[in-house]
Amino acid sequence: MRSVKIKVALIANIIAIICLLILGIATFAFVKEAIFKEIVNSEQNRLISTKNLMVNFKDSTSESLNKLSETILRRPYSDLNSPEKLMDNIGYQLRSFRDSGNFLAVYLAQPNGELIVSDTDSDSKGLDYGTYGKADNYDATTREYYIEAMKNKGLYITPSYIDVTTGLPCFTYAMPIYKDGNFIGVLAIDVLVRDLEDRLKQMPGASFIYDKNRFSFVSTNKNYIGNDPNVGIVADGYSKVKDGEPFFYTSKEGNERLGMCDSVDGYTVCNMAYIDTISQSSKKIAYVQAIIVVFTSIASIILLYFIISYYLSPLQTIQRGLNSFFDFINHKTKDSAMIDVKSNDELGAMAKTINENITKTK
Repeated sequence: MRSVKIKVALIANIIAIICLLILGIATFAFVKEAIFKEIVNSEQNRLISTKNLMVNFKDSTSESLNKLSETILRRPYSDLNSPEKLMDNIGYQLRSFRDSGNFLAVYLAQPNGELIVSDTDSDSKGLDYGTYGKADNYDATTREYYIEAMKNKGLYITPSYIDVTTGLPCFTYAMPIYKDGNFIGVLAIDVLVRDLEDRLKQMPGASFIYDKNRFSFVSTNKNYIGNDPNVGIVADGYSKVKDGEPFFYTSKEGNERLGMCDSVDGYTVCNMAYIDTISQSSKKIAYVQAIIVVFTSIASIILLYFIISYYLSPLQTIQRGLNSFFDFINHKTKDSAMIDVKSNDELGAMAKTINENITKTK
């Protein structure tokens, strides 16, 4: 009976384990899909935040340049109509503005190609501002920021480039300024992207931003900076999908990644997510489910054994009764057989005696 109980418990649990395994596999697939959707939603929200960060950086820098131009243009045209007057009247303003905004350089490019500038070079000379121009083989009117600002008749932002002095990526924001219809010059500021990068690093995950030349000027990952091949790989993947649509790519290191990009003001903002995160999360859930199945199965076998023992106890009583009954029958049968043998023996003896007596009589 004990072996029957164990067999019943094992059969019931094998069926339960098979059902649990099927359920576990189905759950694993659904959980993996749910995790993927959750990560995609999270990356889309983070992409919006990264994009807004870039927009705010651009807007705040542009607003700063506008405020500086308004401050300069409050002066009468008579204070701005010659290089000497410009030097005397706005030189200190450039230095004060640079310090307050923590800019790399602030300068005014005059129509003659000369600069009035406050930068690290003037700092090294112990000056608040200085001049830079033909004596230094420099002509501002031939520079991209000057040409494009004049062409746009408004704000122009250069692609990112490496500043010669600091060796760090930066932008130039430039705009032409006029007083009473008279052209004064192109006002410009150089901005390091370090502040933007610091803000970007405060956000979770991995992100980078690249320009139209596929140059990543700010990144939270060292493998996605400058002209690194990974930047081009992501750019190629992004070119095949829509803005904000997820895509998969293989990095130069051979790792599978999930990418998501969006464009903003001529720049491209991208987020990266590790596929390993999805797999690891799914596997972790699968391991937990497997452990639960094992312990549940063991507990079920033990529980079923005792339940079966309890409900089959009447059968045990019946079995004992039947065993006693058949033992009794067998015992009686043996006794009857012995009696029959004894009777036969006695009859045989009596017959033998009778025969002997008959013989003697004769």
